[in-house]
Amino acid sequence: MSSRHRKLDAVVSRLQLQYGPRALRRAPAPEMQDSPARLSTTFPALDAALNDGARTLGGIPSGRLTELSGPATSGKVTLAAKVLAAAHAKRGALVAWVDLGRTCDPDYFQRCGLDLDRLLVVRPEDGLDALAITLHLVESNTLAGLVFDSLSDLPPRHDSHIAGLLERLATVVVRTKTAVLFLAEERAEGQPLAHLAALRLHLTRERWLTEHGDVRGYEAQVEILKHRHGRSGARIPIRIIFNGTVRGDGL
Repeated sequence: MSSRHRKLDAVVSRLQLQYGPRALRRAPAPEMQDSPARLSTTFPALDAALNDGARTLGGIPSGRLTELSGPATSGKVTLAAKVLAAAHAKRGALVAWVDLGRTCDPDYFQRCGLDLDRLLVVRPEDGLDALAITLHLVESNTLAGLVFDSLSDLPPRHDSHIAGLLERLATVVVRTKTAVLFLAEERAEGQPLAHLAALRLHLTRERWLTEHGDVRGYEAQVEILKHRHGRSGARIPIRIIFNGTVRGDGL
């Protein structure tokens, strides 16, 4: 210890005797803000773009909220299903799909690689019930991934209640290992999720892929609107192929 450190310690000790031990104290060591664990999107180029600067590939963050937006046939449902399928690889992990829009297609999910025996499908009566059930499921910390389909089906007349539930969910999810993905037709600009989500992706279908006149899949583009643990702004092309199973670039 240097002479200046010893002198400072002596001064601090004297002042603590005069003003109390809580008046002066060393600053605590900064908490390490580790990047969250990730679930692979199963698209290698997209995983690479979603890294946090580390050597390991990125993906959808666990313990965080993610927004996937885009119109019908943009690839957002397929991407979400592939993420849940990737979660199954984590030693029997359970996942859930909150089917507010009543559009869940088990056959398609199975062709995306989902294990239906480890998929909980939730069909709530209304949007507020959907968010409340989502909150309870996340608080249980029993799921590797949960998809909320869709943010666009939430009733606008309950905006204040919705905002409160989303804020509570954002507070709770960081204490869990659950990756929560919200699907939406439009970007959530100006809405609570735009601020609360750690990751925001927007998907756009670019062109259909055909073979001998038959549609075999499509190319889409994923724009990283926001990435709290990495770089935003990139646009990544992905290919989704239909061939008995639903395959992406990597799976």
